[in-house]
Amino acid sequence: MSFIYNNAIKYSDSTNLDAFGRLRTSNVTSLLEYKHVYDKLPIVINEVTAGTATSVFDKPNSQVVMSVSTTNDYVIRQGVARGIYQPGKGQIFEASFSNFQLQTNVIKRVGYFTTSSTAPYNSVVDGFLLESNGQTNTISFQIWQSGVTTYSAATSSWLTTDYDVTNINWSKTQLMFVDFQWLGVGRVRFGLVIDGQFKLFTAGTGTNNLNNVYMKSPNQPIRYEIRSVSGGAAGTLNMICSQISLEGSINSLQKSSSVTAFTAQTKPTAYVTYPILGYRLNSTYEGANITLSDIQTLNITNPSKADFIITVQYNPTLSSSSSWTDISNTPIQYALSTGQTITTEGHIITSFLGSGSGTQVDNFEFKDNMIKPGIKVNGTADEIWICVKSTLDSQDFRASINLSYFD
Repeated sequence: MSFIYNNAIKYSDSTNLDAFGRLRTSNVTSLLEYKHVYDKLPIVINEVTAGTATSVFDKPNSQVVMSVSTTNDYVIRQGVARGIYQPGKGQIFEASFSNFQLQTNVIKRVGYFTTSSTAPYNSVVDGFLLESNGQTNTISFQIWQSGVTTYSAATSSWLTTDYDVTNINWSKTQLMFVDFQWLGVGRVRFGLVIDGQFKLFTAGTGTNNLNNVYMKSPNQPIRYEIRSVSGGAAGTLNMICSQISLEGSINSLQKSSSVTAFTAQTKPTAYVTYPILGYRLNSTYEGANITLSDIQTLNITNPSKADFIITVQYNPTLSSSSSWTDISNTPIQYALSTGQTITTEGHIITSFLGSGSGTQVDNFEFKDNMIKPGIKVNGTADEIWICVKSTLDSQDFRASINLSYFD
């Protein structure tokens, strides 16, 4: 006689498992990461201040000190790019900070969230965050969906089996973590890393208990903020380091599109930088991620062709405004130059030389580059422009770019 035994191995639910209950992998894929070792990261973090609020880079301590002193002061530091969620895979968010203790009439928030794009940027919250609220004298973990709180847990309700919450000194350095699954619904777990160990304090479950998704978008920016509210008083929050990672390998299921400036553009003056074509994120697709795949440029001047340099510039200043066109059913808007010059160069992401004696085609991938067009706190879209500067007057150019995107 033979018997069949059930030899399935099961693991009890713990922080050794990811948000989907799979064994946690050490081979995570970084999506966004910010550390303040050398500067305030002005290229990749958008900062907004109001009133007498200050934001100071503290290089010796690798942090940014965000301070308010009176009613309606605020500092917001929000990443320009957003982490792209891939359905069926867990993500983990980690953020370090200090000076998170309760301070009278001061609200501090650290998390993975957005708000309305109109000052004072404190409504229509979407995403998750840890809040220190000096009006209600409460520290809590919260999840929001388009301005509606779908989950909130104050310290008084946190689990204490692993660690006594009353021993947390919020004025000292802390490292929070949140892992989550999002298929519109799913589980979100919050805790702190204490003595190198993940201490789980609370979990929100957005299945079988809500009428809608627990947050509108899983594609969020990393954000720190501090506000002095009614009856305002002074307060400080220190932003140290943060990251969002995919717990597994990122897939290559991107979509693609293309922009071409086929009608020849004449650039009249040698050694002046001119835009050729630009692209940016459509604000209705604020959580998408666009990657520049390759550029092709042609100097078609007859008879005398100049050598030239092509630059890819992030947020240059043009001599006049541009007209932007949607590429239907994509997150991309594009603009073609109508004779503008570049009056102030932006951050040059890359450049290459073109020869007057032939055709120049350059291929490259920016898939892992954090400098990608995003949306600032006030709703302004970043612009990336393909620009040219030649060694002779009256040069005619065509250009084409290929783009891929996650949404």
